[in-house]
Amino acid sequence: MNKTVKILAVLLAAQLLLAAGIGLSDRGVTATNEPVALVSFDAEKIDRITLEGPEDAKVTLERNGSDWVLPDLGEFPANSNKVKQLFERLKALRSGTPIATSGGARERFKVSDEQFERRITLSEDDDTVARLFLGSSPGMRLIHARNEASDAIHAVKMAVYDVPVKASDWEDKSVLTLPKTQITAINVNGLHLQRSSLIADSDKATEDSSQSPTWQADGLGEGQQLKASAADKLAGLLADLQFEKVLGREAKDEYGLTEPVLELSLSRDGETLRYRAGKAKDTEEYTLKVSSRPEYFRLASYKAKPLIESANLEKLIEAISAAAGEAESAGDVEEDMPAPDANGEGAASE
Repeated sequence: MNKTVKILAVLLAAQLLLAAGIGLSDRGVTATNEPVALVSFDAEKIDRITLEGPEDAKVTLERNGSDWVLPDLGEFPANSNKVKQLFERLKALRSGTPIATSGGARERFKVSDEQFERRITLSEDDDTVARLFLGSSPGMRLIHARNEASDAIHAVKMAVYDVPVKASDWEDKSVLTLPKTQITAINVNGLHLQRSSLIADSDKATEDSSQSPTWQADGLGEGQQLKASAADKLAGLLADLQFEKVLGREAKDEYGLTEPVLELSLSRDGETLRYRAGKAKDTEEYTLKVSSRPEYFRLASYKAKPLIESANLEKLIEAISAAAGEAESAGDVEEDMPAPDANGEGAASE
């Protein structure tokens, strides 16, 4: 009898547990897939990134010490901050419940081996560590994604433009920039512009110094003077010069450098940098060559035109005003006058 009661009690408990489970299910309490990283990798160990897009678009980035370079552009420096941002975006991708897992869905969502919007390959020592496909977009800032190692397709927070496949979008545009306080002299259009040693040689000089820079010029004509503010503006444009894209290392007639629209040189820390810019015929395309780099650079017109204009003599020099000339003459006369004696009268002439 006692044995029968125990068996019935066990059966009752099992029924109660089953009923509780069914009740939870009816109220929508179901097990969910915990989001995990869509791709796993150690950013510090990745030494090559290959980014591919439609129509054979492709760009490769390689690690060079702590920096990144573009091997297809002769190891030209890449924007390392942009590479870091890409790693951070990939690390942030999470996979929850997939929206599809079938082979046919790969084509539909453009995440197959043959059809994709982006294919991102992360490598270490020539071995593929991770490969991710980005495809169609179901909404703003959302994109379908698939890890090559899985059939699961997910909608993740990312966009195609986060992964450009043009080399020009990965170039370090700051390669030609330099601190303005390091520019000590500029030679342009027959003028030698010298920055005041008080400013240029100061170890404490900074870009936001409240002390106004002073420029002097050799090569001025009679009755001319330098516009110090114009010289400082020219120095600032050279210091902040950024290019649009790298054109390669081969000179071409179409660059217009045989008849340059700008030629000048600047001195910094004992080094001389020479700048030469050309303009293509019938277009607004400008090409720049700087002696410190082997490449030719495309300059956007909004960068090239202000630089060319600022180097023009009409912008750099001005005529000495009549008032200034009279004041200078008066100063010369005062220097020639004899000093007064103790009685306040000039010395008697002989």
